[in-house]
Amino acid sequence: MRYAILSLLFPMLLSAEITTSSISSKKASYDGNALVLSGAVELEHALGHLQSGSARLTREAEGSPFTSILLRDDVRITLKNQGEIHCAQADFDFNDLKGKLLPARGEMIEFFNLQAEPISLLSKEAEIEFTETNSTLKVAKIKACKSVQVQYGDDFLLTAESATFSNTKTPYVWASPNCVLTHFDDQIEAERIEILPCSSKMILSSPSGSLSPSAFSENESMQFSCNQLVWERAPQTLTLKGNVQVKDSGIGDLFCEDEVEIGQKEVGEKWTLSHISAKGKTSLQYKLDADFEHLLVCYGQMQLDQDRLILTLESPMGQPLEYFHDTMKLTADHAQLKYAQEGGFIHPEKLLLQGNIQLAATGDTSRCAVADQFAYFPKEKKIVLSTKQDSPVLFWDAEQKLSISAKEIHITRSEKGENVKGVGNVRFAFSSMENTLLKKLFPFYQLGGRSL
Repeated sequence: MRYAILSLLFPMLLSAEITTSSISSKKASYDGNALVLSGAVELEHALGHLQSGSARLTREAEGSPFTSILLRDDVRITLKNQGEIHCAQADFDFNDLKGKLLPARGEMIEFFNLQAEPISLLSKEAEIEFTETNSTLKVAKIKACKSVQVQYGDDFLLTAESATFSNTKTPYVWASPNCVLTHFDDQIEAERIEILPCSSKMILSSPSGSLSPSAFSENESMQFSCNQLVWERAPQTLTLKGNVQVKDSGIGDLFCEDEVEIGQKEVGEKWTLSHISAKGKTSLQYKLDADFEHLLVCYGQMQLDQDRLILTLESPMGQPLEYFHDTMKLTADHAQLKYAQEGGFIHPEKLLLQGNIQLAATGDTSRCAVADQFAYFPKEKKIVLSTKQDSPVLFWDAEQKLSISAKEIHITRSEKGENVKGVGNVRFAFSSMENTLLKKLFPFYQLGGRSL
C-alpha cells in the first residue's frame, strides 16, 4: 500500500521558511527525530519535486523542523527554478543551504537543462549551494569534480577536471584545469574555460587546438594557439587575442601580436571557414616556391575573403608592410595574395604589392629598385615591377652591372639562373634626378657605376 503523509498531519516537517508540502512512499516510520521512507518516495519541497527509492528526514531536536534530507536509490529532482538532477545519493543540509551528491558505481551525476539555452553537466562528485527566496530554494552554485562533462547547447562539449555552475546575478560556468572543448570536428585545449550563456559567449584561457576544415582543404585542419580565445555563437566568430599563432597548409604560418578573428559559416550540416582577419603586427610565412619561403609583415589589418579567395594586407601610414622574397626585401603600402582553384586544389596564383615599392637585397647591398607595383607569379617564377605614373621603374644591380629605367622590369628564374629585362621605354642609365632619388632611399647605391 502507498502512504501519503500530508504536511497538515506532520507540522514538524515545516520550518518557518523552507517547507515540504507533501510526502508519499510505500513504507514509512517515525521516531520523533527522524522520518524514514522507502519505496517510490516522492516529496514536494521548496527545492522542487524530489523522487527516490528511499529517504531519511531528520531534525536537530524534537519539535524542531526537519533540516536535512538524505535521498538514496535512483534520485530524481525536478528543480522549481529550472533543471533536473539525477544521481544515486543526495544529502541536503538546509541549515547551511548545501548538499552533496554521489552517483551509482560506474555512473555519473547528471544535471540537465540548467538554463534556457540548455546547459547540462555530468560528474563523479558534486556539491550544491542554495539561496532562499520567498519560501523557494534556488540552486545558486554547483561544484562538480572528477570526469566533468559540460554540454552547452547541441554543438559544444566541454570536459575538465572540475567545473562550477553559478546561478546568481548572471549565470555562467567556468571549468579548469585540463579543459578540452569539442565543436563538431574542432577540438581545443585550454587551462580554463568560461561559458556565458546569457551572451552566447565562451572565454578560453591559454587555448591551443585545431579547427576543421582548414582554409582550403576539407581533409586538413587549422592549428592555432594564443593567450585568450573569445568564441561568440551568434554570429559564429572566434577572436584570438595575444601572441596568436595560426598554422594552415593553405594560408601558411600566421603570427599576430594583437588579435585574429576567425569566422565560421554553416554549409549543409558542416561548419566551414568564412573569413580570417588580423589587426596589429602580423607576419605571414608561406612556401610559395619549393626553393624558398616568403614572408609578409604588416602593421595594420589582414583579411582573408574565403569566397573570393583573396588575402589582403594593409599597413598604416609611416609603417609600410614588408615582404621578404628569397634574397630580396620589399616595402609597400598594401598587398594582395590571390588564390586559384584547379582540379579541386587551391593554390596561390599571384602576389601583388602596391604603393611606394622599395626593393633592396638582403645579406649584401648589390641590388635596389623603385616602383609603384610588384607582382609575383609562383607558377612561372616571375616578378614584374611596374609603375602606374609617368615616372619609370628604376632597377640597379651592382653584381650584374645593370642600371635600368623602364615602364616595367621582368625578373624570371630558371635552371640556367636569373634573367632581368626592361619592357617599355627602356633606358640603361639613370638621370641625375633618378641617381639622387636612389641614393636618398638606398645609401649603399653607387653613383656612376657601369651601365649597359
